[in-house]
Amino acid sequence: MHPSIHPQAAVAPGYLANHAARVFNRLVDAKLRDHGLTLALIGPLLLLSWKGSMLQKDLVQFSAVKQPAMVALLDKLESSGLIVREVTPADKRASTVHLTAAGEAAAGIGREILLEVNAVGTTGFSEKEAAAVVRLLTRMISNLENSTAS
Repeated sequence: MHPSIHPQAAVAPGYLANHAARVFNRLVDAKLRDHGLTLALIGPLLLLSWKGSMLQKDLVQFSAVKQPAMVALLDKLESSGLIVREVTPADKRASTVHLTAAGEAAAGIGREILLEVNAVGTTGFSEKEAAAVVRLLTRMISNLENSTAS
């Protein structure tokens, strides 16, 4: 660990998970930039690619992005030709968001880069070690989420 990191932080799982996420996000963003994308932009693209077209409000619900930020992301994705929004006939205030062919291609690029950077992060890990990291981080997330509910 870097000498500027406090020794107690260097052994704290929460700090290390957060630090790993920051480094991971930085690497992903750098690789996405070559394709005119960002980590923030591929989130909605990957969700739409996985779940299919959905209402804008559902995109907000399924992601960690709040409504105003999602509107800004969708505006950018729409102006880039990666999505189209269609007013819902039943409710003129609601929009259904659809991926375009270019959006599906961009989601594929994002997916490949995420897998690539994950592979870099687990270089030298056995399959068992990589599975253990996933299992332990999943448990940690669950513990933290359950503690905020009480």
